[in-house]
Amino acid sequence: MSDDAPVPAPDAPAAAPTEPPRRRRRWARVLGWTSGILVVVLLASVGTAYAYYRSLRSNMVQHDLGTALADEERPPKIGEELNILFIGSDGREDGNADYGGRDFVGERSDSLMLAHISPENGVTVVNFPRDSLVQLPECSAYEGSEGTYGYYGMINAALFHGGPPCAVKTIESLTEIRIDHFVHLSFVGFRDMVDSVGGVEMCIPEPMSDERAKLDLEAGEQTLDGEQSLAFVRARYEIGDGGDIGRIDRQQMFLGALAAQVTSSKVLTSPSRMTSLLSAVTEYTATDADLSLETMVSIGSTLADVDLHEIAFYTVPWWQAPSDPNRVVWDEEKADQLFKAINNDKSVTDAMLETGKPEEPEASPSADPSPSYPAEPPTEPVGQQSGTEEDSITGRDATSNPCANGLGLGTEEE
Repeated sequence: MSDDAPVPAPDAPAAAPTEPPRRRRRWARVLGWTSGILVVVLLASVGTAYAYYRSLRSNMVQHDLGTALADEERPPKIGEELNILFIGSDGREDGNADYGGRDFVGERSDSLMLAHISPENGVTVVNFPRDSLVQLPECSAYEGSEGTYGYYGMINAALFHGGPPCAVKTIESLTEIRIDHFVHLSFVGFRDMVDSVGGVEMCIPEPMSDERAKLDLEAGEQTLDGEQSLAFVRARYEIGDGGDIGRIDRQQMFLGALAAQVTSSKVLTSPSRMTSLLSAVTEYTATDADLSLETMVSIGSTLADVDLHEIAFYTVPWWQAPSDPNRVVWDEEKADQLFKAINNDKSVTDAMLETGKPEEPEASPSADPSPSYPAEPPTEPVGQQSGTEEDSITGRDATSNPCANGLGLGTEEE
């Protein structure tokens, strides 16, 4: 104490502190311990969750694209946006056999979708019709597949010839878009994913029935479970004209509804549903080895900021193949504009693609490969394709209401 400090008079009572020092120190210790415990619990929870997610990731089949595909033969990477190829497989192994009409060896892509994920322009999803006749590239043998020479045939045969790497190579060669990652999903995986989020709420414009796909739905608002959802996106032969384009419309409708369901608070705030979703994804899904947990978290963070109006669906512009009414060929001019817009991370609008109906080509390359090439896998019969070039390039966002606009059933004259 300073010599100059005033000394209180002996008879003056000492000023009482507002709180006893001992009590104050005790509360400080309690708060400190509580904060420390909360930090430890939080870190432990994060660490446990991280370890759990890593264990789930280790259960997934992973393919090394870097080894399977020569980098110098692939399109260059443009920008920081992500391009993910989703491959829906029609393989009949394990539980998938319940959904096959007949046995066959190998697998083909029942659906092919490219998702372009951009922080600036949302998400653009492009469907590639499985009945498309395209120039398939040469693919090496891969994990039991025999590989193939390049030939002109159906796009869904790429998976049969060379597994996921050949499917990736095919899309890259046709679009000049670098595929950053791929997700290979089976029928059972799709079914369980839908069930894990509690089903998907949809409005069915009119009764739908397809015995082959085991589909039987009444019209109106309803929640589709995994089995019903799988039947809905697979049905084609007894709905509309039986073509793949109508089925793509229904798939896009469903994906829009699924996006709304997954991004709703019902799923994102439910640990049990999130755990079930992740378990279903990892158990029945294969990816490229570079699709790490950190990358998944980054993608999830980007998608969390995407409004449903910023998710747009397109189908590659097409017209009926002159050589085969059950196949389609691409409108190369419009398709090129679509692919360039994606590659340069520009918003795809109808105005960009409205270049006028192209003249029908005088001749189409033969759909039959040379006898010296590997045989195309057996394919199921397909119905007459519906739609026009103008119809096929019209995009829709994830908020489209099927009951309001009648999209997806393919029953109206187009």
